[in-house]
Amino acid sequence: MGNSASQMIASAFTFGTSALVFASLPFLFILLKGIFKANSGHNTHSSSILSVFAMAFSVHFISCLGFMLAIKTLDAFYAIYEPNYLQGKIFSIFWARSEDEVFSLAGASGEFEDKGLYLQLRLVQAVCDWIFLLIVWVVFIVACAYGLREAKKDAMQSNVMQIFVWLLVSNVIAAFIFYLWAKIASLAMFIPNGDIITQIIQSYKNLMNF
Repeated sequence: MGNSASQMIASAFTFGTSALVFASLPFLFILLKGIFKANSGHNTHSSSILSVFAMAFSVHFISCLGFMLAIKTLDAFYAIYEPNYLQGKIFSIFWARSEDEVFSLAGASGEFEDKGLYLQLRLVQAVCDWIFLLIVWVVFIVACAYGLREAKKDAMQSNVMQIFVWLLVSNVIAAFIFYLWAKIASLAMFIPNGDIITQIIQSYKNLMNF
């Protein structure tokens, strides 16, 4: 960490990437594991839709809490130089979505080194946006996979209405867990304005206008 423009952009890259890993990968890992379980045909209680999402949320909560405590601890140590350096300044740079905004927040002059660091930062920002979009679909697929599995346990009695009800129940549970995931992940990623849900909506708008 440091106070020069290049050091701040580099720090935004490092801590932003770390936040993305802690806030998304544990949750994604449990959900993807759940997809494989749903497709394996096991009917144990441990592989139910509720337990899969509960486990994913629990791991996510612990991961985000640990990361937030680490950032706040680092900020406490750095407070003798500048208060809320990481939470206030570095993550604001990470969430800036234009070169001019990044350079303005970092106080960069736009030299070759600054532009190179910005390209690295922009790459992570793009990956971050796509991971958020991916999580939406992973949650939906997991919910549908378990809903279909539960509806078809008794093949003799399954019908369109039964399948629809199970899909609806699974997706309602999934939507609730996703909402909780987004709120906690937003705290762990120290988003200055809005939250992850806002970011996802904006990403979809950008895709539609592309």
